Amino acid sequence: MYREFSESKLELNGKCPVCSSQCYKAFDYQQTSLIVCPTCGRYRYGAMAELFLNDSNRKSMQLSYKVSYHLRTVSERAYGKRDNSLYPIYDYAEIESMAETPDPSVSEKLQMLLMYLASLTLYPGQQILFDAKQDYSVLCAQNAAEAEFYQPALEEQGFVAAVPTTDRSRPCFLTSLGWKELERLHRSGADSSLGFIAMWFEPSQDAVKLTIDTAIRKSGYDPIRIDEVEHVNRIDDEIIARIRQSKFLVADLTGQRNGVYFEAGFMLGLGRPVIWLCHQSELSKVHFDTRQYNTIVYEDTESLQTKLQFRIEAILGKGPRPSES
Repeated sequence: MYREFSESKLELNGKCPVCSSQCYKAFDYQQTSLIVCPTCGRYRYGAMAELFLNDSNRKSMQLSYKVSYHLRTVSERAYGKRDNSLYPIYDYAEIESMAETPDPSVSEKLQMLLMYLASLTLYPGQQILFDAKQDYSVLCAQNAAEAEFYQPALEEQGFVAAVPTTDRSRPCFLTSLGWKELERLHRSGADSSLGFIAMWFEPSQDAVKLTIDTAIRKSGYDPIRIDEVEHVNRIDDEIIARIRQSKFLVADLTGQRNGVYFEAGFMLGLGRPVIWLCHQSELSKVHFDTRQYNTIVYEDTESLQTKLQFRIEAILGKGPRPSES
């Protein structure tokens, strides 16, 4: 359950428009709806978003579990923090984008559950309980029945051990193999919210850089470019370290900089996504080794922002950070 319903004194006075669970609902000073839901977490939305949520045709498509997953992901990251901006006001387009993102694979959902169980654990060996009826949303599972599949699967892999009980509850704890797997996932960037930007460091590209920043933020991730990071290490060491910390890399080939090709190749070597960009005027100059990849070709920054945001969300889903309004 969403951190024991976030604040235990909240009154169940309504139904969540996403998952239909009993929830707390209120209106704030900005005339937006505030929801605190045991399944979807805490979120806010405006009048236009409510049109989408109330659309019976959308609900009949059974996409609400994806919206619930994205809302819960952001809410879990923001839980306990005082800055209300961490609970953003979602608009129609953002909710619609959540519903249309690809479903994570089974292996990704297993990773999500392992990370969630670790977030509930205060110390190694502590017994914890996964409530599939309320917490299926943290895995982007369609329902509790699907969510109940994943804990036994983690047990089969040796990452989690079940604690015998006399009732139907299934308390468990992370094994040493489970903690080791979490360290591996952390090193792999699976739980990272960073998107590395590889591009030409040239003042004429400042507008493009700002557009890429905005698209990454609107997708729910944090952009990082090495010329904006303060450090005392050698520049090449710092680049490698930052790429290793990132979940994906955006490579703009405009300008044909060797460093961009190197950074993109290094990320590919790590087995992580690279999203390729190039201005229309320089597409013919792109190295032939990269022409096999689906490159976003742009002529203006407005179209670039839209295309890049959709590409990031199609490949990775909505990120864990609050979207930039």
